[in-house]
Formats: sequence, structure tokens, C-alpha cells
Amino acid sequence: MNIRTQLTFRYIGIVLLVLLAMYFYLATMLKDSMSSHITSELEVQATLTREFLIEELPTKDNFTYDLIDPLVDKLGKANNARVTFIDLAGVVWGDTERDGQALREMDNHLTRPEVQDAIKKGSGIRDRYSNTTQTEFRYFALPIHSNADSEISGTLIGICRVALPMAAVNTAIDKLRQMALIASVAGLILVIVFSVFSTGAITKPIGKLTQVTQSLAAGNINSRVPVDSSNELGQLSHNFNLMADRIQEQIDTISEEHRRSETILKNMGEGVLLVNGASEITYANPTAISMLELPDDYIGKALIEINRIPELQALLKKAEQTETIAFAEIQLGNLREPEAEVTVVPVSAGQEYVIVIHDVTKERQLERIRADFVANVSHELRTPLTTIRGYAETLLGENSVRTKTGEQFIVKILNHSARLTSLVSDLLELSRLELGEVELKRSPCDLNTFHAPILDVFEPLLEESGLVLKWEVPEKFPRVNVDRQLFMQIFVNLIDNAIKYTPDGGAITVSAKIRSGEGTEGAEIGSEEILLRVEDTGIGIPMESQSRVFERFYRVDEGRAREMGGTGLGLAIAKHIVLSHNGRIWLESTLGQGSVFYIALPL
Repeated sequence: MNIRTQLTFRYIGIVLLVLLAMYFYLATMLKDSMSSHITSELEVQATLTREFLIEELPTKDNFTYDLIDPLVDKLGKANNARVTFIDLAGVVWGDTERDGQALREMDNHLTRPEVQDAIKKGSGIRDRYSNTTQTEFRYFALPIHSNADSEISGTLIGICRVALPMAAVNTAIDKLRQMALIASVAGLILVIVFSVFSTGAITKPIGKLTQVTQSLAAGNINSRVPVDSSNELGQLSHNFNLMADRIQEQIDTISEEHRRSETILKNMGEGVLLVNGASEITYANPTAISMLELPDDYIGKALIEINRIPELQALLKKAEQTETIAFAEIQLGNLREPEAEVTVVPVSAGQEYVIVIHDVTKERQLERIRADFVANVSHELRTPLTTIRGYAETLLGENSVRTKTGEQFIVKILNHSARLTSLVSDLLELSRLELGEVELKRSPCDLNTFHAPILDVFEPLLEESGLVLKWEVPEKFPRVNVDRQLFMQIFVNLIDNAIKYTPDGGAITVSAKIRSGEGTEGAEIGSEEILLRVEDTGIGIPMESQSRVFERFYRVDEGRAREMGGTGLGLAIAKHIVLSHNGRIWLESTLGQGSVFYIALPL
């Protein structure tokens, strides 16, 4: 049932209820009004009849049927009503409905209710059935006194009664009811006609609005509602058109953004995947399809079913558990080096995950070429450097005659050759670490055993600069499974770096503790790790330089670094030694307040 039919039926129902209520109310009012009117007429007729009989009736002793009945019949014809005269004994002396013997045989009327009321109350009215005429009448009775001027002092001689048949009364009332009913039916018909047209005027714009909404739902965003009026429906249509315009603008904007995003994703060098909470692929750009060799029907399939890479699944699981960005280098092919950097980013409150795969194969190849080049060059430089240093030492050790200036030149040759030899050694070691050519000789080591050798190395420098080295590793600290020689080099490089950048009188603190790796970047979920800290009270590192301190040859303070010496490779070597132990290294620093270097190793 449509809205127009519903409105029509509801409108007709309401009006019908109102008309029925009005009909019953008017019928009742008309009946009461007609009844009151008839009673008033009976009262007037009864009063006139009494006045006439007072003037015309003989004295009580001279009552005869022949004298009184004609008077009563005359009054009945004049009033078009039944008139009856009854004496105080209840004898009916005149009645318009009976004549002759029938009049004389009428029963005693003294017990009639209206007669008793007239005697006792001065008037009587009753609706009742007449046994005499076998008809229902409305009776009105008044007492008749011999003295017309005073009903109190006059002598009561009889009762005059006027009656109208109820059939006539009911007929009049029925006619009025019929008129009310006809008026109600006519009103209902008019209401039906009016409701049909009025609901049509209301529902027609709504129908147009419904058609336009269906058209919009079907994808036709250019559909609009015609505005035919300025009333509420017209305003609604106008506002709907404005809303449709806004929606079309937003759809156009979103479509344009979607086209841009799709173009960017299709032409990106990185692979982009979108998976849902069930690890099912919902989107992949062409690069990702090529990298992971996805089939044509990859949409909706689980990632682990299509590409069985445990590291990728572990990284996705880590992002799900921590609800944070997860990053790792993963080997997608058969190369020895990790050839892809993978980042998993949770979106939509953990219901979806974006996986970005960056192919670093070329970068790894370039790094390997560079490392090979540096290693080869460094290896080739060692022979001439050794030769130069040997000749210089020979010249310096001979007792041949030479000038003071010549001796100074030989000393400078020795110093610079030693510096170049140290640089070449560091470059060779860094290259071997980067290429994975260093074989770790792991063994359980107590961290406190590193304290004494470190003091032997740095004690002269510490005494010269007035620095204090604080060793705060607990005595019963768990052993670490590391390459002792390489790990010693980490301490040497970090402490040497701290000494160079800490003013005289400062302090360097080495400490260690065990902590849970859960929630820390690069740590396994639920694992424990050893955290080493090397803290100084030095000059600190600017924020813009903190991300580069582990790069080879990078110096925060170029002038101070050259003054203090060094190759600029110490932190880079320390980083690669830590990485070879599956650990992590990072720093925190505030300019002017010192720096803290952290090393985290799995326990």
C-alpha cells in the first residue's frame, strides 16, 4: 500500500469518526430539542384547553356527557390533539377518541400518573401506552378550578388532559435524523473527493523525490527533483537537490583522488598490498603482484597460501599484536642478502594492514660493489704503505748525516703512513663486516671481564683529561654469548668516541640491565634482551646529526674530530658488529648535556 492510499484512508477514517460523533450528537440534540418543543406545545394547548373549559363547563352538579363531550371534541379538532376531561372521581366526561356508549364505558382515570401529578403538583406529563386506544401517547394534564383567577382559592372541579401520539413525535425525530445522516454522508463524500485530490498534491512531490532517490541509488548522480512550489515540500525538494549537488561534488573529488592514487600506486617502484584482519589480500599494485608472483585470482585469498614467506607472516603478526608499524628486511628471492625492506602499517583500527615492499636488490648490489672496491683498494694500499713505512723507519734509524729538517720530514712520513695504515685496516674490517665475511667466534662472556682491559687501553687518556670511567655492570649479571674480540672493539670504539667529545673533568658511565623486548622496535614479541648503556657528559649531538652518526666518515664536529684524530669509522664498525650479533644500536642525546648510546642484544 503506497503512501497516498494510506493518507487517504487515514484522512477518511478520521473524518468518518468525526462525522459519526457529530451525527450521534446532533441526533440526540435534535431528539431532545423536538421532545422539548412538543412538550411546550402540549403545555400551551393544555393551558388554552383549561381556560376554555373553565369558561364553558357547567357546575359540577350539572355535568352530563351530552354537554361536556361536544366541548371536548371541539377542542380536540381545533388543537389536532386528543383532549380528555376527567372529574375528581376519575370519571371521563369527554374524550376526543370516544363517543356515546364507548365514552361511558371508559375505565376510571383517577389512577393515571399524569392525573395524579396534576392534582398533587399542578401539572403532569407522561409518555405511556394507552389501553383505551392501543397507542402510545404523550400526555399533559392540568387541574381545572371553578375560579379562573386563582388556582389556590378556586374549587378543583376536574382535570383536563391533552395528548399527542408518539408515532408523530417519533416520525418527526426520524426525519431530523435522516436529514442529519444525509448531511453526514454528503460531507463524507466531499471529504473523500477532497482527500483524494489533497493527498495527491502531497504525495506527487514525494513520489518524484522517491524516483530521484532510486535513480541516485542506481548510480545516476545527475538526477534532480523538480521544484514546483515554495511550501515545505518545495523546500525539501530544493534542499535535496543541494544535497545531491554536494554529493556529486564529493564523488567527483573522491573519484579524482582515487584516479590519482591508482595512478601513483600503479607506477610506484614499491609493492603495495592491502590485507584484512584475516590476512586476506584485498588489493595489490602491479609491482607487488610481480614481486610476490601473485596469481590472477589473488583477491580474497590468504597471503600465506599464495606466498609462503615465514618472515613476512611473522612481520604481519607482529603488527597485529602490537598494533604499531612493523619493519624488517626480508629475503624474497634466493639472494644471500635481504633484498626487500618490508613495512607493515595497521589501518582501520587494526582491521586492515598496508604492506609496503621496497626492492633493495640494486642497492645491495651497489653496496657489495662498493664494499668490494673499498676492500680491494684497501688491500692494495697496504703493501705500498708498509713499504713506505719500512723505508721511513730505516732512514730514521740510520746514523747517516742528515739535517734537522730532513728528520722532521721522515717523522711526518711515519705518522701519516701509520694513520693511513689504521684507516686502511678499519676500511678492510668494515668491508668484511658488511659483506658478512667475518666469522663470529661466540662464547659465553662475563661483561665485567671487559672492565680491566678497557682501563688498560684508556687509562693514560683518562688521566690526561681528568675524565672518570664508571663501570656499573652488576656483579652477577648474566653472561652474553658474543665474539669476545669484536665485542671488546664495540666498547673501545664507543668509549673512545665519548672521550673525544667529553670536556675535561667529565664522566663516562657503562651500565647494563635486562628488560623485556616486547613493544620495542626490532625486538621479538615476548623476548628478553640485554640493554647496555654508554653514557657521557659531553657536548651532545644536534638532532639533525643523530640519524647520521653511524655513517662511515661522518663527523658531527669536523674541526674537533680532526684535532682528536681517528678515521671516522668507529661508530660504523660498532654498528655492523652489533648487527652481526642480531642486536640493535641507537642513541639519545641532548645538545650540551651529553649522549647515551644503547646496545640491545637478545638474551
